[in-house]
Amino acid sequence: MSLRLIYDDPTIVLNMQSMNGKVDQSLGLARNVPMHIGDITLYIQIHVIRSPAYDILLGRPFDILTKSIVQNYVNKDQTITIRDPNSGHITTIPTTP
Repeated sequence: MSLRLIYDDPTIVLNMQSMNGKVDQSLGLARNVPMHIGDITLYIQIHVIRSPAYDILLGRPFDILTKSIVQNYVNKDQTITIRDPNSGHITTIPTTP
């Protein structure tokens, strides 16, 4: 996936360690990027990584900001419920395998 983001702060970097032990340093930080999830728009900070093994990696700051709740089902379906931190609006979206 290529979003063609401008990472406006190359001085903020972090080291990301993969499951295989490889460490990659981020290229910089893209600030206030609009992210549309269901009918909620969040403005998030994205650490840009060259050729990651994932499309997007959401971590603890996202979970805290949105008060996310993950629901797993017997049939292996999964949904994530998030809350808009500004309006309090709640939306539930399915995940994909």
